[in-house]
Amino acid sequence: MLHTAMCTTIKHPTSEQAQEAKRYILEKVQSTVNDIVMTLKSECHSGSLGPCGYYTGRRNCLLQLLTGASISSIQGSGFDSLVRDLVFHCMVIANSSRREFQQRVVGHCRLILQFWSDIQKILKSSDDSEKSLEKFCSLLAQQIQSLDKSLQTSLLYQVLDTFLISSSTLEELLSETKQIMDADSSSNVDLNFTQPLVEDFISSTDRIIETGSFVSSVAVDAKSLENVENSRVCLSRLRDQIAPLSLELADNSIQTVQKLHGVCQTWEEETSQLQDALSDVLDVREFTSAAINEMVNDRRGCDAAYREQSYKPFHEHAVNLLCHMKMVIQSVRRHLEKSDDPIYRNGLLVLLKQVQSSQNKVGESARDMLLGSSLNVEVYTSFSDRVSTAVQHFKVLRKGLDGQQHPHLLSPLREGARQPEIPLPRSPAKNNDVLNLPHVRRSSDSPVLDVIERDSQAEHEEDLSDEETIEAELSRKYDRDELKVPAVSADSKLIHKAREFDLLPLLYEVVTVTKGKDVTALNQACTGVLELSNCYAQAAKEASLIVDAVDRQTLESFRAELVSLTPLLVQTAQETAMSSAMSTESIYKHSTMFSDLINNTRKVLLPVAGNWYHAVFNELQGNLPTNAAAISQQLNEVMALCADVVQLLTSSDLTSQSDSQETFSVLHNKLNKAQNNTRYLVKFSTSMDGQPDQLEGLCLLWGLSIQILLNSLDKILRTTTAMSQFGPQKQLSVLSENSLRIQEAARLTSLNCRSAFKSKQLTENQDELKTLTEAYLKAAEELDVMPNVMQLAKSELLQRHLLIKIRVLSGHLSKANKDYDSVLQSVASIAYFAVEHFRENNTEDTEQKFEKAAQTLFDNIKLATKRVEDCLNYVRDPHARSNLRSINDHLSFQISDIISRARLMVETHYICDTLSLDVQIQCWSAKAHYVAEEIRKHDGIHQEAKDQIRAGLQGRAPEEIKDGAAKVREVEFPSDVMMSFSQKDITRSVDAAELSVNMVVGVRSAPEKDEDKWMVCKSLKAQLYLL
Repeated sequence: MLHTAMCTTIKHPTSEQAQEAKRYILEKVQSTVNDIVMTLKSECHSGSLGPCGYYTGRRNCLLQLLTGASISSIQGSGFDSLVRDLVFHCMVIANSSRREFQQRVVGHCRLILQFWSDIQKILKSSDDSEKSLEKFCSLLAQQIQSLDKSLQTSLLYQVLDTFLISSSTLEELLSETKQIMDADSSSNVDLNFTQPLVEDFISSTDRIIETGSFVSSVAVDAKSLENVENSRVCLSRLRDQIAPLSLELADNSIQTVQKLHGVCQTWEEETSQLQDALSDVLDVREFTSAAINEMVNDRRGCDAAYREQSYKPFHEHAVNLLCHMKMVIQSVRRHLEKSDDPIYRNGLLVLLKQVQSSQNKVGESARDMLLGSSLNVEVYTSFSDRVSTAVQHFKVLRKGLDGQQHPHLLSPLREGARQPEIPLPRSPAKNNDVLNLPHVRRSSDSPVLDVIERDSQAEHEEDLSDEETIEAELSRKYDRDELKVPAVSADSKLIHKAREFDLLPLLYEVVTVTKGKDVTALNQACTGVLELSNCYAQAAKEASLIVDAVDRQTLESFRAELVSLTPLLVQTAQETAMSSAMSTESIYKHSTMFSDLINNTRKVLLPVAGNWYHAVFNELQGNLPTNAAAISQQLNEVMALCADVVQLLTSSDLTSQSDSQETFSVLHNKLNKAQNNTRYLVKFSTSMDGQPDQLEGLCLLWGLSIQILLNSLDKILRTTTAMSQFGPQKQLSVLSENSLRIQEAARLTSLNCRSAFKSKQLTENQDELKTLTEAYLKAAEELDVMPNVMQLAKSELLQRHLLIKIRVLSGHLSKANKDYDSVLQSVASIAYFAVEHFRENNTEDTEQKFEKAAQTLFDNIKLATKRVEDCLNYVRDPHARSNLRSINDHLSFQISDIISRARLMVETHYICDTLSLDVQIQCWSAKAHYVAEEIRKHDGIHQEAKDQIRAGLQGRAPEEIKDGAAKVREVEFPSDVMMSFSQKDITRSVDAAELSVNMVVGVRSAPEKDEDKWMVCKSLKAQLYLL
């Protein structure tokens, strides 16, 4: 209505009716907004808090309602109000979020409203639309879960941003009040200049209270909700005390300053308690991952400020860096207090001590950098190294939070933790008295020194420190995994500029030579810009193949902007350089836009390129061009390994078995692109020209091409999903387990092979797989926290080599054990079909078909293993009997695991880890074949029982035995074997005969009478007694 009224006013500006309509609609909008705000306030603050947060309660109700939903259950259930409340609440949170998270949350809300609209149409339809309703309810539930992930990520960064700003504001206000109290003890002072600081302080307090309410809404239990709300209430009361003090500043009284200083100290304690309460709600791992990402960005900001010799930006980024470290430390400490596992606690305590020491060193270096009126160039190298070390220690701590690798991570640290800390020597200019120098105590500079000093003192009083990281899986993945060390050295050439523009070094060069009217140098710089633009445009295009839909759309947008902006930038630079009248504002504007575009594109591409980018960049950025030959050789060796793996896959028969769209031509095309990118990178690394930006771009493109090649291999191997959902340690354990299983399957199958050639071939494959697995495990163990290119290549490509060999061997085993493998493959195929076609209308039929097939298979195998157990009493060799009993037990357990894995895919509509399922099937088939063959070799077991065991292990129902075949058959015992029976074996056989009459006499189609069974037992006992 508002849109229509505005359009009408534009078309008819002189119409009184149009103007009146516009005013009416604006009043209605204002009234509606006010009503919504009042409703939210009343719902948030009235009554009891409830068992969980506002958002969590509505989300759970919605998901519960959508599970097994029907038209009758949705109608009259408050479904509309639940969707409305959920979406509106998320939009409110998104409005206070960073732009990238805001767009994601809004996008999910839009889809939720679309699905809600579709459900409404179904509810209003008179047709029988239960299946359509179920489909849209399932889609809506999935979208709600996606919204939940995006919302949680948005809140993590809101907390980081809010407490960062409030901490900076608090430090400035505390610094000013402390300085006033120390400098002037008279009754009246001029406090007009503190008024803006107090207003900012009140504003940041309001933001903290708002963020606290957002976090409390996602609380999952009553206790954490109560803790957050109690802290919010205390902080709100404190805020009400600060507001009157801002009015008393006009009195210029020293008492007002003292009150304000005391309130600030109390405020600091309350916010600390609130942060602890928020830590109980937020995931400490995700929070640490987000904070580490921010540390990486802060470090880059410090590097950029150093390049420009800008004191204030460096000061701001240093404060932010220390604040993020402090927040992580507090969050992890809170997490540690709640843990009751002593081993886990002790491990984290050692890691916390490590990061605490690193933080102290970063604080000392930051203080040294900021002494004086300009940045201290002499200590920059030390500062940069200490920040790099600190970030790496935080990443190690993050791994410790997962409870993984504690022995590996902590073994070198425990010895260090037992040693007393040796303070580093300080230069004479770095004494504590220098903090009191007049030129240091500037209003804009002093807070960082106060922060460092206060935090350092607080940390020396405690034994704990901070931790955490990425991942996210953090659901958002920008800059989450690795620390990119910028190419900044202490003796680098500084570029001074009058304006505060954040430009890439290459763009600094463009601006500088443009202002200097050096056309020759400008042409060379513009050539670099074109190459850099082409590099990122190509990288964005390549990455679109493997990223999700949201990132794909983002990259396409960035790429289009980059393609259109680059020629405009070059043209503007050339025209400005050749004209004495043109202003440099345009070149600054376009250079800034280009730099921002490159940085934003890099943020999306870095998680995709992963470790490959960081490994190659870290090796190249410090060694150009002194070690060019060695670097070129390493890159060529990496590509040789890639080509070997591709050749191995090409020579196998796996692509014909795979239903993936990936083909050999696609795979070779990606290999060729990676080889071309390697040549470009080698050529650049051996040249003396170029800026760090160009090296970053080429490393990023190279890392992407390698990752895309590996993804293509994984698609053909059908391991894309399995490898992406596991962490490095989990991948290692899963792959090792699969290798051991398939080796055991090959060993058992080789024993049953009638062909000596096939038996020898399987044995060779088994030995080769064992050697390859050991090599892969060794390469994985040698990986550092920041691996070099060869370490990473060996680990990743040996992993693919191992996967190919496992798949190839699995194919051979499937043919050798096809009678036992086919029925299991059939059940797995039904599960795959159910997942791939779950959106269709025949989902229930497919699920019923799967359950029927799985149950039949399980019953037949269970009966067969029971018969095997009975027959084992007549296996004469104790070692063989024990071995068969162990394998038979494994058959029962393993078939349950296989069916459970397949059923999980059917229930979740998600195909995961097909490799493990396939290996389990081959392992089970080999064991079943082995057991059936071993049973067949024993003459003391009735042939009919052997046939039924074989049929049952093949998943078939036992053949019916004719009624005429119910005659009791006498068991034949070869005399030469029976003479070797011990008395123990005879006794065991007698007991077995009593327990397993049906097996000894042949399984009957109808039960015998008790008298007949007793006679059979008596006859058998008599025969055995005579022996």
